[in-house]
Amino acid sequence: MSDRIAMTANTVFHNPRIQNAKNGLVEAGDTFETDLAHAQDLERLGHAIPLAGSVLGAELPPLEPHYQVSETALRADRARRRAAEPATDPA
Repeated sequence: MSDRIAMTANTVFHNPRIQNAKNGLVEAGDTFETDLAHAQDLERLGHAIPLAGSVLGAELPPLEPHYQVSETALRADRARRRAAEPATDPA
């Protein structure tokens, strides 16, 4: 399955996740491509219909790996930044 879903718009909207000749702007009747999660939302809300049948039951691909920062590391970073700030004189 392709990572892009071809759809036809039922309404007018703009979204940067859309690939078309109008830089994400679509009007009723326009054909465009978008990712599966966005295509499912558009179909569920009635803003567009997929060209190759419903995508509502399609399984979403796994999320891209991302980085998490621990709460301890966040606290240490905040403390280090506060210590580096110049003292303000309440004059």
